[in-house]
Parts: sequence; C-alpha cells; structure tokens
Amino acid sequence: MLSKEQIAQYHEQGYLKVEELFSPSESEELAAEMVRVIEGWGQETIGWVGPWRDRYLGEEERLNTKAVFMHNPQHYSATWGQVIFHEKMIRCLRQLIDGPVQYHHTVLHAKPPELGTPFPMHQDFPFYPHDGPDFVDCLLHLDDTPLESGALMVVPGSHKMGPLEHVLGPETAPHLPPEKFHPDRVESVAVPAQRGDMVFFSYQTIHWSDCNRTDAWRKSVRFGYHSTAMRPLGRAEDDPHRIDLNNVLERNSNIIVAGFRENDAEPALS
Repeated sequence: MLSKEQIAQYHEQGYLKVEELFSPSESEELAAEMVRVIEGWGQETIGWVGPWRDRYLGEEERLNTKAVFMHNPQHYSATWGQVIFHEKMIRCLRQLIDGPVQYHHTVLHAKPPELGTPFPMHQDFPFYPHDGPDFVDCLLHLDDTPLESGALMVVPGSHKMGPLEHVLGPETAPHLPPEKFHPDRVESVAVPAQRGDMVFFSYQTIHWSDCNRTDAWRKSVRFGYHSTAMRPLGRAEDDPHRIDLNNVLERNSNIIVAGFRENDAEPALS
C-alpha cells in the first residue's frame, strides 16, 4: 500500500499525507453521517480554552471562535464503528506501526465557517500519553481543506524530540508554551488536503492550525491507533494534571484491528 519512500518520510518527518485513501462515496457517506451525529448530539463551543488564545487571536476574536467536537461517534452510529476497520487505512497502519495494531479513539472535528477555532502548537501525547512513540494519529479530511480553512500545520521531524513539557491545568487545554513554541518562532509546513485524503502523523509531532476564515465548513475526523505493546501513562501523585512518565498503567483492552495480541502472562479479560 505504502511505498518505501512514504514509510521513510513518515519516520523521518513525523507525518505522511496519502491522497484519496477514502473513495468519494465513502467520504460522502461519512460526511453526511458526521453532520447527522453533530446535529443530534453535538454542541458548539469556542474551542480550546487557555492563555494561549491571547497569543494566537486578536482581542475581538478570542471569545468568538467556533468549534464542534464529538468523541466516540461509534457510540451513536454504526457507520463510525465500521470505519475503524477501514481496509486501506489499516493496511497503511500495519506498515507504520511495529507489530499488532490496537484502536484507541475517534474524534470528530468541525470548524464552522468564518471563524472556526484555531489550535495552538501542541503534541497529541498529553491527551493520551503512552510509554512509547508507536502511536499514529490518522486525520481524515471530509471537506476540501485549503490553507485559509485552517489546514493542518506540522513541524517536520519534531517527533524525534520525544514528549515535550506542555502547559497543563484545569483552565486550559494542553499546549506548548507560546513563548518558545509559536508559529512566529518555530517554522512549520502546511498540509492542505482534499476530501478523502488522510494525514498520518506521530502523536509526538508538533502541529497546529489557524482559524477557518472561509464561508464553508471544515470537517475532519481523527482516529488513533498504537502498538499493542504500549501502555498508558498515569498522572503524578502530587499533581493530577502532570504526566508521570514512570507511572505506567495496565495495558488497555481496546479493539485489535490488525494482528494478534500475545499473552504476556496477563489474565484474560472477563
């Protein structure tokens, strides 16, 4: 499915765009189902909160951005449960992840027209920390996503820095400190995409996106998959927000989408 050059790019740069991985009919069905789930269960917010907004948005925009997020849409729609096993996507993942592949999450992202929310520079690691690098985020575009719609921006090779210290706390979404990691300070590259394209990127790759300033929706969905050998990390005893790299938890029991999970002397799931 993927060429040697594509696999090498992913491991060297920390991301890879695969064009038209999903067919037009598949993308159309998922886009319609995303609208249905959002209209039935979603709620519009201003997006991520936190002090980073002062560094990324003008004063008149800080409280006026818009976003719709939905976690685990497979709880509401069989279509989203079935796509977890999408054949072409899983074939790519088998070439990017060492060994059996385990599903972790699905999140719908929708940036409404005119001022769809931006996202600050961050890694996805703090949102679902694990004890290794073999975790791949898969961003499926359900609309054409030119630069002005708030396309994904990545910092090539940044995954090699490993997990970085983020601004964490009860009043903010995890983000990298803007005084050090900001688009004005750190060079990034745009990854515009068409409907049906998928961007695979490491959960340790630094990325961000600007506002959607077009008159059209920018809909996408992120799937997360990782090696079955990886285990989640817990929080520090003295700080419920700080990730403790030494606090390795029990391996989770999510769906295996490729390969076989070997028994490491663990009890069977009841």
